[in-house]
Amino acid sequence: MRVIVCVTQILDPEIPPGEFRLNAERTAAAEGIGQLVMSIFDENAVEVALQLRERMIEREPVEVIALTVGPPSAADVLRRALSLRADRAILISSEGGPVLDGVVVASLLKAAVERLHPVDLVLCGRETGDWHGGQVGSFLAEALGWTCVTFVSRIEATDGGFLMRRQSDEGWEIVWAARPAVATITNEETNVPRLPKVRDTMLAARAPIPMWTIPELVSDVTGLWGANGRLQVRELVIPGTSKACEWIEGETVTEKAVHLVRALRERRIL
Repeated sequence: MRVIVCVTQILDPEIPPGEFRLNAERTAAAEGIGQLVMSIFDENAVEVALQLRERMIEREPVEVIALTVGPPSAADVLRRALSLRADRAILISSEGGPVLDGVVVASLLKAAVERLHPVDLVLCGRETGDWHGGQVGSFLAEALGWTCVTFVSRIEATDGGFLMRRQSDEGWEIVWAARPAVATITNEETNVPRLPKVRDTMLAARAPIPMWTIPELVSDVTGLWGANGRLQVRELVIPGTSKACEWIEGETVTEKAVHLVRALRERRIL
């Protein structure tokens, strides 16, 4: 069985708010303001894949492949996946390509999945930890023509398919999906990411990571460029804040209370 886990590199969401900066020209977060990390829901997806491999060890060999689309720096999140004991990792270089919106990323991942045929299961985080779009997994399943199950926390393999534990508004559901399938993974106490061992981290740091280019994967590159602009960020700003302090005067407590109520009514707070 071959399982592909799609991972994403994002700015660490735990960055102190006071250190966050924007690049107005790029309508994006400024570079160099914080650490780049793997999106937390993608870490959950890696954990689900590893748990599935461990449960299948006596039934069927499982290969876990980490896959990402991004600049060369995105190799760091692939090494993170390798340190967690993914079998191998592949970087799809986005350099010189179109803006990476959900449609473009899904198109590139589709081409990579087809190149890695046969694939039984593709896992994506339910959303990224920065923009929280939650689109790529569904777009990828549609492009592949595969079943898509969302908000999954655990997967069991069965003959010809998978049993998936899925979060819903009413609680948890058990859904069966035929192979091949796509699942988007949510966080739950059963798939908390494990900590990598020091030896595995050192091996991952030296592991070769193949890099595939867009022209290698997509014959009609102009089609991807045509996808540019489907999602446009027109403006990105950090909301400004202001503070003011006003003393409520009065000789007595009752007088101060009257003045306070009057001031609140003037500002339409009461």
